[in-house]
Amino acid sequence: MPATSSPPLTFFSFKEGVIESSGDQELVDAFAADFQGLRHFGTKIGEALQLGDAWAGTVQEDDLTVAYAYFGAGTGPNDPGAGAMIAKKIRLYELLTEVTSHQP
Repeated sequence: MPATSSPPLTFFSFKEGVIESSGDQELVDAFAADFQGLRHFGTKIGEALQLGDAWAGTVQEDDLTVAYAYFGAGTGPNDPGAGAMIAKKIRLYELLTEVTSHQP
């Protein structure tokens, strides 16, 4: 059986309201949309449970996993953090570990 290569994990960094990546602009735009949706959903859940803003979020489908995490300086739109996107389902803990250790 031939070895299959894994799709690449694309990293994103964000600070001061700007998302950057070595990936192309289409990937950056796709991540930005998912990030904003996850962040909004996390804020709503945090408000409902009186927990505050979420410092991390993940969405996972059969063919896509997206995650983000802030680095501890805050959880606002201008605070530093990182994210990742991969075109497959992977273990959430492994992805979160990769994201939180990826500081540009």
